[in-house]
Amino acid sequence: MDIAAPVAQVWRALCDPTAVTRWDTSVVAALDAPADYPQSGQHVRWRCRDTSELLHDRPQEVVPERRLRALLDLGRQHLDESYELTETAAGTHIDLHIALKVNAPFIAGPTLLHLIDGPMVRRSFEASLTNLRFYCEMTG
Repeated sequence: MDIAAPVAQVWRALCDPTAVTRWDTSVVAALDAPADYPQSGQHVRWRCRDTSELLHDRPQEVVPERRLRALLDLGRQHLDESYELTETAAGTHIDLHIALKVNAPFIAGPTLLHLIDGPMVRRSFEASLTNLRFYCEMTG
């Protein structure tokens, strides 16, 4: 996705917990984000909008204004998410890669739940990227 905003602005929107709650409609608040979030090895819990479960966010790789990779756990879903930011003439190009693993009881089977959860996770992240673009372009 291309965003008509500088890389530094998009990076802040991805990393500032207050900004994240403005564009990411799935989260309400970071419960325990340290002032230097995100840093590799941290563990931050997020309160989510549509579930009582907490989202557990564990940054793995942080290269300021270039790459943010984190492991996310929400209920039975375990995600490895990576954002790659590239400066363009028009602003920022952002690539998002998600690897989804679904833990499931034997009866339901992880393959079946992956077929259900996979499209749902894709739609959720597509909406998040659209919201991120809108937020960055409108707050420029």
